[in-house]
Amino acid sequence: VQLTPKRLTAFVDISKMLLVQDSIGVENAIRMDLINAINSKLEETILGGEAKTSSKPAGMFNGKTVVKVTDFAGIVDLEALVEEKNVLGDIAYIASPSAKASFRNMMKGSKGTAQLAYADNSLDGTPVYSTSNVAAKQFIVGDFSNLAIGQFGGIDITVDPFSKASAGMVRLVVNAYFDATVIRPEAFQFGTFEA
Repeated sequence: VQLTPKRLTAFVDISKMLLVQDSIGVENAIRMDLINAINSKLEETILGGEAKTSSKPAGMFNGKTVVKVTDFAGIVDLEALVEEKNVLGDIAYIASPSAKASFRNMMKGSKGTAQLAYADNSLDGTPVYSTSNVAAKQFIVGDFSNLAIGQFGGIDITVDPFSKASAGMVRLVVNAYFDATVIRPEAFQFGTFEA
């Protein structure tokens, strides 16, 4: 696969009053705001459904058939589709919070021996990670080592004291370059709990 740099930017406006506070806590709070903004945008883009453009990678859901699942048997069938393609890595789920809630209510087994399929952040032993950056009721199951995410160079921070100077603010602008693509499409299956 070929990865090409695509610019991701984030900014935060900080009051000069805050900056004159000599506190490591303030610096850490600003740093975490910027890191969280970058992480959230990367997740939103990679786990989304938008098509690839010159400035953005395709989301994993783009062009995919999303299978409607209503029970544990449907989940097992999706996992089997991944395993039948000789995907040998560790399989995991990434799900929206509403899909995770559906997992938590899912039973496995027959009536006399039924038990919850979801426990300890896993679905029948397979890890489940949840993020609001996956569309409601949807999830991906697969081997995420088959998702390539590349970062080109370091993160560039520009301190702009001029744009917001009249408001007593300093703007910190972060520029970074990333790309992402699925190496083996067969390593992933896509599901939804929508009726």
